[in-house]
Amino acid sequence: MSLETKERIVKLLEEGNSSRMVAKDVGCSQSAVSKIWTKYKQHGMVVKAKRTGRPRKTSKRQDKQLKAICLENRKSTTKQLKMKHKWEEAGANVCDRTVRNRLKEMGFQYRKAKRKPSLTPKHKRTRLATITETLSHNKPYNPVNLIV
Repeated sequence: MSLETKERIVKLLEEGNSSRMVAKDVGCSQSAVSKIWTKYKQHGMVVKAKRTGRPRKTSKRQDKQLKAICLENRKSTTKQLKMKHKWEEAGANVCDRTVRNRLKEMGFQYRKAKRKPSLTPKHKRTRLATITETLSHNKPYNPVNLIV
């Protein structure tokens, strides 16, 4: 829940609204409203709880730099982005997966380029026959007509 929502809950409760009405108005459970209210009464302000978990390897500044590098060349791979950014100089040793996660958080989509299928012997024979026929009739050569 955002800090603004918590402050709104406290404001509504101070105005004299019931916790049930506040929960309905904000769109959360009544127990969440009561927990926020009791923490507000204990501390005298709305506090943001410390979260557990692994700390981020990258800072917001590094994320912005990564975004700028990605926008320069949208077709670059995560390995290339990792090398361009020079994470080691910034004091962060990150893997390709971390770079991919940061880009995903920023709204970039990860796609692998499909491999173009190579021409089969049948395709090659058909193209050769078309070119030979075109040249024998003294027609101008147009590679667009050769698409199979």
